[in-house]
Amino acid sequence: MRIARTCNPDLALLLAVLGLVAIGLPAIYSASHVADGAGKVVRQLIWAAIGLIGLGVTALIDYRGLSRYFRLYAGLLIIVLLVTLFAAREVNGARSWIDLGLFKLQPSELGKLCLILGFAGLAARAGALLQTPPVFLKGLLFVGVPLVLVLVQPDMGTAFVYGMIWLGIMLASQARGWMICAVLALVVIGFTAAWKLDLFLPHQKQRLDFLHADPAGHGYHQQQALIAIGAGEFWGKGYLRGTQAQRGFLPEQDTDFIFAGIGEEFGFVGLLVLMGLYLFILLRLLRIIEEAETTFGRLVTAGVFAMLAAHVIVNIGMCLKLLPVTGVPLPFVSYGGSNLLTNLLAIGLVLAISRHRQRARTWASPEETLIRM
Repeated sequence: MRIARTCNPDLALLLAVLGLVAIGLPAIYSASHVADGAGKVVRQLIWAAIGLIGLGVTALIDYRGLSRYFRLYAGLLIIVLLVTLFAAREVNGARSWIDLGLFKLQPSELGKLCLILGFAGLAARAGALLQTPPVFLKGLLFVGVPLVLVLVQPDMGTAFVYGMIWLGIMLASQARGWMICAVLALVVIGFTAAWKLDLFLPHQKQRLDFLHADPAGHGYHQQQALIAIGAGEFWGKGYLRGTQAQRGFLPEQDTDFIFAGIGEEFGFVGLLVLMGLYLFILLRLLRIIEEAETTFGRLVTAGVFAMLAAHVIVNIGMCLKLLPVTGVPLPFVSYGGSNLLTNLLAIGLVLAISRHRQRARTWASPEETLIRM
């Protein structure tokens, strides 16, 4: 028998997230103060304040009724992405940002939360029906349409995160292995065909072929990141003393490559603390997945886990030249209000889920099975 209880939110998770935000603010200042003074860190601080207010509000809601609005989340996400394609200004070859005057917004970032809520709601309410091919295909379209719209922008990094959210929720819903393997096989076949047929844009192919990139050309970003991390050695050069960042050799040092800037100034020890906080957060999310009161809560947490894990792995991987450069920011640390707000709201939702736990670690209770999809 499942006995649920209402308890305090996971404060350890919250403290770890606040620790990352606290690391990110001075790191952004170090990376940007030469060219922008305190402008970027002030803007990031404003977004952090807005995000923390949103986190607090979200953590207090009763999340259990949110699953019924899964169609609304899907419709809203598709509409916003369509508007982005027509209204966004092109930045670095992608139409992902909407200029609202006082600030710029990246709708596909906030769309990650809509995708998590929508697909988790569909999967939870479908229950065992998700294992049947017709409902499985409907769920695939549920995620596939927004993913394609993001690829059209084009934004391969965000599209990859969307795909990881789908995978995380499918695994947590105990989907059949052959279904997941079939989709992954189709992705590999489609990617190979697109590469052979030259469907990728030239700059995309150059990024994907990162292992053979010229260090003085298209591989410059990753080469400078490796130099910065290596220069930090064990203890680092000290705050505001990193030559790669302070002299402008390290590109995108406050966003995509902030991990390398931290490594140069705080060395292996600083990166170890940073990665330790991420590992702690991911482990806490796994525990909440196991103890969640409802299937919807378990699947939402799994989606947040997949989203954060994808960001951390891809960002660190591209800084270490283990993965191509895709523009995926480091959660809670990189400069960017849209990403920070999305991540804080997602953590707030997980904290709300953590307030409703099971005394014994058993499977979460199923929601009402959705007969009409």
